[in-house]
This record gives sequence, structure tokens and C-alpha cells, in this order.
Amino acid sequence: AVVSTQSTGDVTPQAMKTALSQGSPLKALVIAIKLNSIGCVQEAIERTQPDEIPFVVSSLPPHYVPALVNYLVELVSTSTHLQFYVSWISELLNRHGSTLKTETSTLNGILSAISLQSKALSSLCDQNTFYLDVILAVGEFTQEKKTEELEVF
Repeated sequence: AVVSTQSTGDVTPQAMKTALSQGSPLKALVIAIKLNSIGCVQEAIERTQPDEIPFVVSSLPPHYVPALVNYLVELVSTSTHLQFYVSWISELLNRHGSTLKTETSTLNGILSAISLQSKALSSLCDQNTFYLDVILAVGEFTQEKKTEELEVF
């Protein structure tokens, strides 16, 4: 199904929400980008089902791609939905890489944002590993203490 991205109506937050409720994530995303609102873009992206991402990205007119990538870089930097946003970025690079190849600052932004998230996740994993080791050590100590108390009786 071909979805028109031409402006046939209002470019308002309500029009974006209406497009989402009507099952038109591409139209909603284009409206959100036109609104130049990170909140609207975030809502349009996050309400797009993962299996719809390839269609939305491949149908997105190329002149909207750099703006969308810039929004994604900002959103991936602060979101807990890392895999979801990486799916968007990956799809954009696969479908519109030729459009972005001259956008070195945009590509550097993608690398920087994902690298920062990777470092944060690595730190969190290291911290969790430490806490698990402490919990296991306390459990073993408690078990040894109980065994010693039982042997006394």
C-alpha cells in the first residue's frame, strides 16, 4: 500500500496523533518531522510497531532522512529502548545509506550515541556482576555459618 506523505491536511500534533490512531505511522512520522518536535517524533517512532519499521523507513522520502537520523541520535542517547532505536538506525542506514554518506557529522553522531550507550550498559553489567558476586559470597558465608552451628549441637 502506498501512503502519501504529501501534506493533505493539518501539520499539527493532533493530526500526527490521528494518523497514528488510524494506523499510518509513516504519515505520523512525516508530520512529526515537519512539526520539528522531538516529543512528536518520539511518539511517532515509539508507537510504530517493530515489524512496520522497514516499511516506514523504506517509504520515507529521502529529504526527511537526515532530520530523522538526528532525532534518533538524540533519542537513543537518553532512551532505555536501546534495541528498538538501534533497529530504526540500522534500517535507516541499510535503506538510506547513500543519502547519508555525505553526512559525516550525522554518522559520527550515531557512532557517538551508540558508543555512550554501550559504555553505560557495560558499566551497569559490571556493577551487576559485582553485586551478584557479593550476594553469592554472603550466601556461602551464611550457609557455612549455619553448618558450623549445626555441628556444635
